[in-house]
Amino acid sequence: MTDLSLASVTELTALIRNRALSPTELVRHTLDRIETADAEINSVVALDPERAITEATALEQRIVRGEEMGPLAGLPILVKDLEDAEGFPTSRGTRAYRDSPPATRDSTHVARLRAAGALVIGKTNTPPLGAGVHTANDAFGVTRNPWDLERTPGGSSGGAAAAVAAGLVALATAGDGGGSTRIPAALCGVVGLKPSRGRIPRGPSRMPNWPQHACLSGMARTVRDTALHLDVAAGHHPADPFSLPAPGISYREAVDAPGLKLRVGVLRTLGIAAPHPEVLHALERTAGVLREAGHDVRDDGSALPGAKDFPAPFQLRQQVLACNRLLGVLDDFAARRGDFEPWFADILDAGRTLTFDDSAAYWAHRSRLDQWTAALFEQYDLLLMPTVPTAAWPAKGPDITVAVRERSLPISYTSVFNDTGHPAISVPAGLSPDGLPCAVQLIAPHHRDDLVLRAAQEIETAHSPLHPPAFARPA
Repeated sequence: MTDLSLASVTELTALIRNRALSPTELVRHTLDRIETADAEINSVVALDPERAITEATALEQRIVRGEEMGPLAGLPILVKDLEDAEGFPTSRGTRAYRDSPPATRDSTHVARLRAAGALVIGKTNTPPLGAGVHTANDAFGVTRNPWDLERTPGGSSGGAAAAVAAGLVALATAGDGGGSTRIPAALCGVVGLKPSRGRIPRGPSRMPNWPQHACLSGMARTVRDTALHLDVAAGHHPADPFSLPAPGISYREAVDAPGLKLRVGVLRTLGIAAPHPEVLHALERTAGVLREAGHDVRDDGSALPGAKDFPAPFQLRQQVLACNRLLGVLDDFAARRGDFEPWFADILDAGRTLTFDDSAAYWAHRSRLDQWTAALFEQYDLLLMPTVPTAAWPAKGPDITVAVRERSLPISYTSVFNDTGHPAISVPAGLSPDGLPCAVQLIAPHHRDDLVLRAAQEIETAHSPLHPPAFARPA
């Protein structure tokens, strides 16, 4: 019998289409699973069981009548609490918005998932406005990694990654502004794709995202499920003038297409990181998998622009993002600064210090990153590197001072591709000696989301599925 807690999106939706499982049965199972398994993890911050069952029952009746259903029909999903889902408050990961009224409409992303038949049953935890590589706030507390409750699932999509890894849902929404999908996916042993910039439309938004670094995404257990999510969510929407046209291909079909022989560059440090041995071992194993699949895999020692000045470019980037976050909450912050978490309020205040010279230096650095990646993709079809320099850090968050000194900054390998807009995916690559997930990251040229998904599928096929031992059986 199929273990509903650890089944994939593809498996669950097939069971529903074949009427071997009803939406109501799956929703009830999911709600029971959340009630029992999430007590230790604390990944879900809002839930509406009554509405979930009502919507599942209505969908079930439509299926019985033979109506055409979408590709996600009957699938319970959770939405990251930075994104609007009609009927649920958008608390934005901070006590300052915990008592917000329920949203009156969905974001474009969530609306597309609902139109495909998904059932939104709740929201997942995130740090304040997504500002963190661990998931904790004063509104809902600390979210923990199902592989080790003393460790973090990462951030900012930590609630989404923990929920998917622990078998609460098979799909959750996420977002990635510096690694916020890929980092939690890596720490929790699931798949996290940061699509091409603009692939999934944003909005309707409260404030333009002027650095253009963040992408909406999904969090899933398998590459095929990740491709399915992208098929549903991708395509231009007028609410986001920067969104890309429909890709004109099926990403699900691309995953299963005959393999191309690709030139793959393996980058280990980017001149700024000192990855731990277990991370390097996972990288070498994965490079071997791709070689055996017939790809031309070559080592590359290229360093990031500005590597000699590390960590100055990262600090400048964080200051720019602090300014962007401040603009998004400026009136509320001015009126009630004390409602925000003290440490986060300090971050927002730091955004006020951004000068014209700082902004000019940041955009000049962004231009150098664009040129650097363009040169790399003249030599390679794909880049392979670690997703993060270490396995999961403590639930209270990493010591950033130590991380800078030891060159283990969590966003070392991820934020550059938010700045350049390339598609990048984190895919599980085995376990460390102490039983924590390891992962690698694949990056493709602009708009070639299909390439990272196809190569990620080859890597996934070579590894056994990862399930946290304490959550491997239904509760």
